Amino acid sequence: MSAPLCQIVDGYRSFGAVQALAGVSLEIHPGELLGIVGPNGSGKTTLFNCVTGRFRLHKGRVLWSGTDITRWPMDRIARVGLVRTFQQSMYFGSGTVRDNVIMALDIARTAHRKHSEVSIPSDVEGLLDFTKLGPLAGTPSAVLSHGSLRRLGIALALAVKPALLLMDEPAAGLNDAESRDLGVLLRRVRDAGVTLAVVDHDMGFLMPLVDRIVVLSAGRKLTEGTPAEVRTDPVVIEAYLGTGFDHSASGSATQGPSLEESVG
Repeated sequence: MSAPLCQIVDGYRSFGAVQALAGVSLEIHPGELLGIVGPNGSGKTTLFNCVTGRFRLHKGRVLWSGTDITRWPMDRIARVGLVRTFQQSMYFGSGTVRDNVIMALDIARTAHRKHSEVSIPSDVEGLLDFTKLGPLAGTPSAVLSHGSLRRLGIALALAVKPALLLMDEPAAGLNDAESRDLGVLLRRVRDAGVTLAVVDHDMGFLMPLVDRIVVLSAGRKLTEGTPAEVRTDPVVIEAYLGTGFDHSASGSATQGPSLEESVG
């Protein structure tokens, strides 16, 4: 396996008496599509916030290609190619889909990010086509469907040609067809050279999509492995999926309960 692109080493972060991260260590390798799962309060979003500099680890380190970036500001981290999306749909509040993409590309150019091997289009029409937003290019962003807004948010993040894109709950609120379309887009993004780490509650969405899964529990890493390994791990089944989860199934977009359903 190649050297890690990004590492979190023994990461701790608390908020008052709440220990959001308690000694979490994980690696993200170039070219992989990593899934990170766990119920609400397990530390998933806090992990992303600490990796991207929004929050600081109280103990531990974040490494980028071996360089310690734990204390770097958010803008410097973004310029090296480490970018995230949020649970809420991301878009500029006014203008059409094309206007939004134009603004994102303009911002990316002013950031002076070094040339990347990532083969994401650098022009407006190319990026619209890549994310299948071309037919909606003239539509005001404020009236887009939830699924189209998700795709627009991804397009805006891709404008900077990230080396690693962290995605927080991208499938939240999507119907089955929108989730399938999102999975196709994320594979296309990975095939274009972007490494992906995806947080989501929906195991049916993640299982057929990702190469590897990390499971968090109460701020700690419970286990990690391939989807097949995690699906059949008795500890994971008991803690998150429940005894009714069909861990022998292949993992379609609609198979099995989501983590949200399992943990209440």
